[in-house]
Amino acid sequence: MKSDFFSYLDGFNLISILVPKRLDNDHKKFILVNESQTITLTILTKELIGQEVKYSCSINDNIYLNQNYMIFDEAKNQSFLRTGSIVRTELFDMMYDYDEDDLGITYTEISTTFKLWSPVAKEIELELIDLKGIKQFIDLKYQERGVWALTVFGNLDGYKYRYRVRVNETFNVTTDPYAIASDANGEYNFVVDTNKFYSFKNTKPEFSGRKVDAIIYEVSVRDYTISSTSKALNKGLYEGMHEDLANEGINHIKDLGITHVQLMPVYDFEGTDEVEKDLEYNWGYNPSQYNVPEGWYSKAPEDAYARINELRKLVDEYHGAGLRVNMDVVYNHVYDMGTFPFEKIVPGYFYRFDSKGIRTEVSGCGNDIASERPMMQRFILNSIKWWMNTYHIDGFRFDLMGLLDIETMNKVDALVKSIDPSAFVYGEGWIMANTLPDTKRSHMGNQQFMPYIAHFNDAFREQIKGGTFSSSLGFALGGKVSNADLFYLFTGSAVDQYRFFNPNQSINYIECHDNHTFYDRAKVLLKNPSEKEIKDYARLGLAFVILSQGVPFIHAGQEFLRSKNGVENSYKSPDSINQVDWTLREKHIDLVESVKDLINIRKDYKLFRLRQVTDIKQSIRIVEQSVQTTTVQFVLTGFNQTIKVFFKNSYIDELLPVGDHYQCIFDGKQRVSEKVNHYLVNTPGVYLFVKEA
Repeated sequence: MKSDFFSYLDGFNLISILVPKRLDNDHKKFILVNESQTITLTILTKELIGQEVKYSCSINDNIYLNQNYMIFDEAKNQSFLRTGSIVRTELFDMMYDYDEDDLGITYTEISTTFKLWSPVAKEIELELIDLKGIKQFIDLKYQERGVWALTVFGNLDGYKYRYRVRVNETFNVTTDPYAIASDANGEYNFVVDTNKFYSFKNTKPEFSGRKVDAIIYEVSVRDYTISSTSKALNKGLYEGMHEDLANEGINHIKDLGITHVQLMPVYDFEGTDEVEKDLEYNWGYNPSQYNVPEGWYSKAPEDAYARINELRKLVDEYHGAGLRVNMDVVYNHVYDMGTFPFEKIVPGYFYRFDSKGIRTEVSGCGNDIASERPMMQRFILNSIKWWMNTYHIDGFRFDLMGLLDIETMNKVDALVKSIDPSAFVYGEGWIMANTLPDTKRSHMGNQQFMPYIAHFNDAFREQIKGGTFSSSLGFALGGKVSNADLFYLFTGSAVDQYRFFNPNQSINYIECHDNHTFYDRAKVLLKNPSEKEIKDYARLGLAFVILSQGVPFIHAGQEFLRSKNGVENSYKSPDSINQVDWTLREKHIDLVESVKDLINIRKDYKLFRLRQVTDIKQSIRIVEQSVQTTTVQFVLTGFNQTIKVFFKNSYIDELLPVGDHYQCIFDGKQRVSEKVNHYLVNTPGVYLFVKEA
């Protein structure tokens, strides 16, 4: 469709027209025309912008977003009226907020209904391919509140489908943003029968719902079993994650005492080839289909049901082993706006734009999701509901949560708890400037407005491990950290609101998939450290993570000195960098056993899992230390017990002043049971002593 100039619908009574200077004159006039209307536009303002003249015009009549309109000037030059910033107006949200839960497909053996939300589409066609490969195109009909719908009779189980959507002049092919099943590499979606999904055999493991009772273990499906050192038969796949292997996989996680396994992204993502699985590598923070499991981890990615049933079985097997499963989700950006369905069905709605109409990209990925818009918020909530109800997911870790809005995150948390009161939500609450007012951003600076959502504690990481982006040494690498900071970190970063409102909000960690592993960072920050030295420091760091108030978080393999060969950002590095080397487990089995013992001690003694700041203030104090030592001592009292905790970060001989009637329960390396009054130590680590009332 030929356009001599460009025009955009920016409001229900506002049209912006951009006319090349060669077509401009002092007597410009415009009329708006469709099949049943001819409307004379009123010019409000005129502005020269480069080689074009911008006219802002008002409309004094109703306009229908799903209808075609042309604009003509006084010389019969024409322009197709395109969708503009009208989609980001409050009136648009009020008129087209669709609150039903039936977008996508509704399948029965008799018929399937297809629904797509696009108030601005002019035409939508369903491309449907039957089991014999025969293709047909069928028009959807516009209904109300922006919804287009079509019911096709017959049993469509296993049929492929996608859409052709015309918003402006031309059709765009797109998959269904609400889809639940996909072929390999996301070319088409499938109609599927949920009655054919794998049947869960195990109930969810009991969990108190108190975040401080959780111990989170972050793992990538591929990394965990892809190495030649792994005994898994289904390497790098969903099925490999739950094979019954001695000292490996699910058994290793269970043996450690972990409560929650956090799966790195398992929704469908870009950056890999689901068929030729070894061509590319990616962590998975590239959303492609939010409600479809990733096919890279599936044995049969072209099959309509395989990836669905494989992931359901993975979760079921972990539940059977007493482990809950959290899911890493990325609702702050998509991989490619050009290919993702959002921009094809409602251009300009689902993403953020600045005051000049320029798309923002604070995420660093070319776009930022506008979580504050009603239909985007509802998309996120329905997606969370789908993963919980269909896959029995037990909690969610939000990537770049600070880019989302507080209202959405609080609604997510309320929804999660309404489905499973013992499930919980946490995320990266980094402070990231964006178009939302600061008071509406869900970053850790606003944690008081999100009291039930936890944040990754980067202050804990920087002070205990050391500088992620600097050369400063943290306490666990022998560095000097003030007693005040160590006290606040050990007490959940919540006393005096050091970082958080309560200890349940603090995810304590020193290693995750991002940045160097602890082992690799130690090699960067220390001068020619021996492996024993790194192990001693790693044991100290893990002890601080596990015993501090708040929520302990461990990266897969951290407990046996996982290395990525010094690669700091391995998001698309090959398997040789990202894979878990299982020979390290046997090599460092003493460190593995230390972690297991410390986790069991945390579980056995409630004083390490206090939930309220008032309880922490009453129960924990720091003992003033002499200037000759960097060892820090905490005394915990309550539940008819007194626990003395010594964190030592040097190799200097030191006699710990334990006191009378104490029993040593951890000697820096392992759980013990020894009655002592003083304790001579010369190795970094944690030393624990208990006295019963």
